[in-house]
Amino acid sequence: MQALFSRGWFLGLLWTAAAFAAPVEHVVILSLDGGRPDVLLSAETPNLHEMADRGAWTWWAQTVNPSITLVSHSSMLTGCLPQKHGIHWNKWAPERGYAKATTCFEVAKAAGLRTAMVVAKRKFEHLAKPGSVDRFLCVEDEAPVVAEAAARVIREDKPHLLFVHFKDGDSVGHAKGWGSREQRQAFEKCDEGVGVLRSAIRDAGLQSSTLFVISADHGGHGKTHGTTDVRDMTIPWIAYAPGLVPPHQVESSVSTCDTAATAVAVLGLKPDPSWDGKPVDVLFESPKP
Repeated sequence: MQALFSRGWFLGLLWTAAAFAAPVEHVVILSLDGGRPDVLLSAETPNLHEMADRGAWTWWAQTVNPSITLVSHSSMLTGCLPQKHGIHWNKWAPERGYAKATTCFEVAKAAGLRTAMVVAKRKFEHLAKPGSVDRFLCVEDEAPVVAEAAARVIREDKPHLLFVHFKDGDSVGHAKGWGSREQRQAFEKCDEGVGVLRSAIRDAGLQSSTLFVISADHGGHGKTHGTTDVRDMTIPWIAYAPGLVPPHQVESSVSTCDTAATAVAVLGLKPDPSWDGKPVDVLFESPKP
């Protein structure tokens, strides 16, 4: 934590980029584990389809190598490549400690904001450094159940930065295969969970000030992932905030590392300068004719 409060970094903490002048006060990062874009698009996922249609989107964002759950999510939430965040394993191993890089939750907490994580796999505790996450809930269940737990957190705490993780697509992908009928049905369960989160945001009165960033840690092929195969590396990336983010395709390249940087930047905070990811600064631009 000492490096987090270096003088130069702290002085820039309350930086507000002109590119992020929209009144975003809350960010929900939602990860659909194993969410290969073409499989999501071929499933009956009305919430995801609507949020993409009404938001900024790319179906060609890229994750990191190796494209496995804990490594990829560490890059998503620290803004750093694996060699920098130091998470090279893929299970809950408490003796190994926490990610070496600054997480987006640390940036938010240093600015006095409320943070929370609601996840379906315990190994995410490696990203919940002490003092950085106000509420950490591990709910090892299907997406609608995880979403209900997250909805309670939204209504009770109104966190400024919330991370939610659905495991369904990955679990079924390993069992039945990526692109299988069963996996599409699993993503349809995830879409139900998305609907629960959207309802909670509305009920909490946060709809006009909340940005959703919806992505995935990796895709997959056959019954596996973790390689540099394009089907493993390609992930969705959707930014949805009605009235704030105009509908358009993000034509620039997007990395999973950009998620953390974008989340803190839209909250008016300065991303850690050591991060490899950069804010996706075209979110609030009007689409090109």
